[in-house]
Amino acid sequence: MGNRGRGSNKIKALEPPNIKRPVPVIGMSEYARTIWKRIVKAYPADQFKPQHYDMLRMYCESAAINKIALANALAENYEKPYWLRQADIQAARCQGLGVKLGITVNNTQAARGKGGAAPKAKSKRAGLLYGGEK
Repeated sequence: MGNRGRGSNKIKALEPPNIKRPVPVIGMSEYARTIWKRIVKAYPADQFKPQHYDMLRMYCESAAINKIALANALAENYEKPYWLRQADIQAARCQGLGVKLGITVNNTQAARGKGGAAPKAKSKRAGLLYGGEK
């Protein structure tokens, strides 16, 4: 049992944990590092855990390759379908990884804002039984 009497219930304030944002993984291309920093900065500091880093790296590298493929397709006036095929493959990979990481537009935090709760829709039957709004 703890102490009883006056002064025994003092609450001690704890320091908040210092959560740092993850830094880009060593070996990433320069453009992929830029994408990494942009994504990590857009979300709360504790959004990405160490188990997410490999998937986030794959997302960033795929986005970088997609940009290179589109630039090459544009430079060759879209004459070689190889670059367009590569761009499509990387875009599909980014889409799948983005869903798994929760960084898509449909992510509830991004779609609903920082509050997290979506506004309730008004029922079609509201007021039919009991005669009005409350």
